Amino acid sequence: MGYFKKLDFSGSDLKLIAITTMLIDHLGAIILEPLLNNYQSLFLSSLKLPLNFWLSLNFILRAIGRLAFPLFAFLLVEGFKHTRDPMKYFWRLAVFALLSEIPFDLATSSNLFNLNYQNVFFTLALGLLTLILFNSTKKKGVQAFYLGLGVITAHLLESDFGGYGIILIFLFHLFRDQNRIKQACLAVWLSAQLTAPLSLLLIWRYNGQRGLNWRYFFYLFYPLHLLLLYLIRLAITNALL
Repeated sequence: MGYFKKLDFSGSDLKLIAITTMLIDHLGAIILEPLLNNYQSLFLSSLKLPLNFWLSLNFILRAIGRLAFPLFAFLLVEGFKHTRDPMKYFWRLAVFALLSEIPFDLATSSNLFNLNYQNVFFTLALGLLTLILFNSTKKKGVQAFYLGLGVITAHLLESDFGGYGIILIFLFHLFRDQNRIKQACLAVWLSAQLTAPLSLLLIWRYNGQRGLNWRYFFYLFYPLHLLLLYLIRLAITNALL
């Protein structure tokens, strides 16, 4: 623990951790879970390992993956705080939400279009738009309306993390630059996501520095890794059959 206290993380460090844990999560969600659910007998007989092993492995992968979204939410708020053009930031997220949707739908449902579940870029874009609208007025009632509108829209759109994600983004914005006692309430909200509260340990070691400027790496990595994982699952499925 003493060694951890000496660590600090730049924004690019946190983004790399978020991307890595997201990839680990998606190995379970996109490859392992569908194989276990749809081709369990063929999968188990081919790899000669018991079902409990694969179930435990999937649990570990998904648990590690719960770290990712809180980090992305925190970094979104940091980006909002420092950007000179919030609407340009919003439109960039919105464009990549649209570009990522077909890879996301293929990865999560094996269909080109699935209106029942939308990718996380939609949640991030909606979260950012909610912050922009919230900060556009000082009237508490109007602010509450904008926050509620963001939560309801994410829920109706069925974007990844939905209304939960919008509230988390808002809480990071609300408690930015506050002491850890206030930030601790985030852990209560994050507790609904299993290991997600551990992400606060990383966030508390954030040094306030941007780090490497590789903004578009995540924008491109997200749809490309979804497409790659879908193709890997497809290849494994074809091999099993």
